[in-house]
Amino acid sequence: MTLHTADQTPGQQLDEREDMWERAMRERLSPMGIRLSRDDCGAGGVQSADLADLVLTDWDCPPMDGYVQRSSLQAVSDQDVIFVLAGYGGEERLSSAWNDTVVDRGTLLIMSGGASGRGSFSVPHRMRKRTLVLPRPALMAAGSGLRIPQSLALGPDRPLVNIFHTFLDQVWTGLPDMAAAEREAARTALIALIAGIVRSDGVGVNEQSALPALRAQLDRSIAERLKDGPVRLEELAAEHRVSTRTIHRAFALTGDTMKSVVRAQRLAAVRQDLLNTNLTIARIAHRWNYYDASHLGREFREVFGLSAGEYRENYASDTGGEIRSAFDHSVLAASTVGEAS
Repeated sequence: MTLHTADQTPGQQLDEREDMWERAMRERLSPMGIRLSRDDCGAGGVQSADLADLVLTDWDCPPMDGYVQRSSLQAVSDQDVIFVLAGYGGEERLSSAWNDTVVDRGTLLIMSGGASGRGSFSVPHRMRKRTLVLPRPALMAAGSGLRIPQSLALGPDRPLVNIFHTFLDQVWTGLPDMAAAEREAARTALIALIAGIVRSDGVGVNEQSALPALRAQLDRSIAERLKDGPVRLEELAAEHRVSTRTIHRAFALTGDTMKSVVRAQRLAAVRQDLLNTNLTIARIAHRWNYYDASHLGREFREVFGLSAGEYRENYASDTGGEIRSAFDHSVLAASTVGEAS
């Protein structure tokens, strides 16, 4: 690892720091251009401690501005992920096509992948935050009838928000000593908390309607049918004694389609088999009704960013939950941010 100290010339140091912050943003969050304050460009810190496919990062940001570069727009908009930003100190101002948000201590911000690519942010003074990036299907599989918002900001007056902050702190502190089963349980609990927070906000769902109850029943039916072959719209409609149009409306309630929900549940089941069984990937593909291992592999990589084999190799064994530092207050590391633990 090559270290850069404050003995360098100011211009060189500033440029290199901006490059490293851009690299950290790209590898841990989302591609962004970074401009550090010319008046106060003190060092900061980035640490990573991932839970399998959940990208967990601790940020200690000096004053800076961030913006989406034109060359990165397509890559950002294509991300099928959810961003969660938890404020722990200082202030960050975000501007998007939907709203302007201030994230400070105790605030929680949840955004869909496409929303992150249509705005900018500004840190006027030092800012401490943690971010969590998770595949959208992982959150969809956490509960039925979940409508994932483009952007949802909640303050510390919400009980579940406080619980999330406290639990995230405990996970961060305890992760290096967790066994594989404990890390998997922590991953599941974090996703469940996020799903609960989104659901409790009630975005766009009329609780008096019969559709949310139908949607929950449909999700259970899909889970039960996955191993038996293709999940067919007409069979679901007949089982629940409703029209196919009503089935479509129940899924549209949360901005989904029947196809997207089936896909999310099937990939969640594949992930569990990769982690908890010794079945070959070809056998898993057959079990969950993919055409073949290649078909499974393409869909799995599209969502999780790794092949099924790579995912099993990285996360099925007890590899530990090391917290890794990219650069800290006293030195600036000219290396990429560490790979997921």
